[in-house]
Amino acid sequence: MIRPYTPQDCKAVKFIAYADEQRGSMRGVCAWRCDYYIDNEPRHCFVSTDEFDKPTGFAICSVNRKKFADLYPAYLKTVKEESRKSYRAEKRLLKKLSALPPNYSARMVISVLPSFRGKGEAKALIQTLIDHLKTTKAKGLYTVTDTPSAVAFCERMGFHKVMRIDKKRCVYGFDLK
Repeated sequence: MIRPYTPQDCKAVKFIAYADEQRGSMRGVCAWRCDYYIDNEPRHCFVSTDEFDKPTGFAICSVNRKKFADLYPAYLKTVKEESRKSYRAEKRLLKKLSALPPNYSARMVISVLPSFRGKGEAKALIQTLIDHLKTTKAKGLYTVTDTPSAVAFCERMGFHKVMRIDKKRCVYGFDLK
């Protein structure tokens, strides 16, 4: 089942974010993977759940690029305290993303627990998020990919490559209008 995020889901979302990343500290990973979104734009966040309503995945989103650009750097202070390498990588990413076409205003992060992958949860999460975003002023949705499986998934979902960030990472976008 897919449902809107609630504050009671906070711990589970952070656990899922960390379980997907598995490098660095939980505090640092959550600072750049989920904290901004659930703190500032929770109405654009959704979770997939098991039969007991326990979150098994999430699609979280920021629809306001200016607000994100203004507030997100404060979250990176935690990343810097935990890992200078991750901090530098995220700063480089933000600089590159400033060149992203303005019609891609919504930034998405998605994650599903490994034991729940391959069951359609990520597809359902993205479809729910897309349907939700079509009710907002967002014209486009984007995500940053860094693995071949993420690229393949984005392409299956109708996303297209918008720009290359570096050797590993690309931005994939979806036009909402």
